[in-house]
Amino acid sequence: MMGQQTKILIIEDERDLADIYSLPMKTAGMDVTIVFNGVDALDVLHKREFDLVLLDLFMPDMDGLEVLQKIRADAKFKNLKVYVWSNLTQQKQIEAAQKNGATGFLIKSDYTPKTLLEKVQGLLK
Repeated sequence: MMGQQTKILIIEDERDLADIYSLPMKTAGMDVTIVFNGVDALDVLHKREFDLVLLDLFMPDMDGLEVLQKIRADAKFKNLKVYVWSNLTQQKQIEAAQKNGATGFLIKSDYTPKTLLEKVQGLLK
């Protein structure tokens, strides 16, 4: 692998899901950070740089859309790839994510951990 290690941030309140989906990424040599809520996500984003963020919408305290709004309100993150990663597939959620600056929308149930790794690798090219 040339250059720097790819850094991925997964913001997901379901720990088991985050662990299962992050495993192939870690095995592929990616540096994966997992946080379980929006407050911690914003904190870690200000401390480290990431190549791509996978953001769950449905979380306690601060939902994914609020996290996305706060990320996009900060000029420091204007080029950060933030993909909403959710099973909420109603059109209004997808539109709200797009309106608030999501780079894209990935539906969890469409991906296995392995196919998510492949998708992430493709998104980073």
